[in-house]
Amino acid sequence: MQLRPSFICAIGGIALLSACSSVDNSGTAVMYGGNPLTYGNSVNSAVTGAEPTTAFGKALKAEYIAYAQREADEWYDFFDADFFAKKAGKVAENETILPEDPANWRFDAEEIAQKRAVRDELIALLDDGKREAKPDTAAIAQARFDCWIEESEEGWQTELISQCWKDFEAAMTELRAEEPKEMAPAPVAAAPRLFTIFFDFDSTATTPVSERVLDAAAEQWASSMSNVTVVGHTDASGSASYNQGLSERRASSALSELTKRGVKGDMVDSEAVGESDLLIPTPDGVREPRNRRVTISID
Repeated sequence: MQLRPSFICAIGGIALLSACSSVDNSGTAVMYGGNPLTYGNSVNSAVTGAEPTTAFGKALKAEYIAYAQREADEWYDFFDADFFAKKAGKVAENETILPEDPANWRFDAEEIAQKRAVRDELIALLDDGKREAKPDTAAIAQARFDCWIEESEEGWQTELISQCWKDFEAAMTELRAEEPKEMAPAPVAAAPRLFTIFFDFDSTATTPVSERVLDAAAEQWASSMSNVTVVGHTDASGSASYNQGLSERRASSALSELTKRGVKGDMVDSEAVGESDLLIPTPDGVREPRNRRVTISID
């Protein structure tokens, strides 16, 4: 395999490491730099520092720390380990940290153009709300893109390059997916408005209280222009036949009052049920004021 200066320095001891500290970090040291002598401080600062305030920031910080530690612990690449540890620290400061620009790495012009096109799509998705909608996936996409860039520039860990790309593409596929739109709930038909007027014993005359109820019913009809159903009732006092006729007269009285208030008669259905539908169940022959009524239903 090709040994980078960072690898040679890492295994050569402190003295040699110090001598190699000025080696350029493969073109990456533009924003944050990469220095093997400061890796320990950089990663400790990122790990123990303040947490980002967003879910995306927290996930991205964790991804960069994990990558930095892997660069140091598995591949002894302390230059890039320090670079990504510092990048994690910048995320912790709630800075907007973008994916790596391929132009800052050692690629030819054609490779830069190709990789920038990939980066542009990623940034477009992130800026389109994916940081907020899918923070964990967005963080994986950005971190794996940076992994792909860094490892592609080195060019010797082909399996890792392939894995970074596969992980990146999987995350991008999820970010590209359209969120299923919530189906609007089916409109619920409004329940009919019900108004009730009550009558004195054996009476069809409306009371002052009933007059106010009739006013409200007429106003409701005027606002909706809906169909109206008027149903006359009686209590159980008297014969069934008499009560049937009385309920019809009460329904007719209510209809007359409604038409006086502007309700169109051709939009009103009138019914009479006598004593067959008691609001308050009673034995036959019992006078019950709450059963002497007319209901007015407006759809």
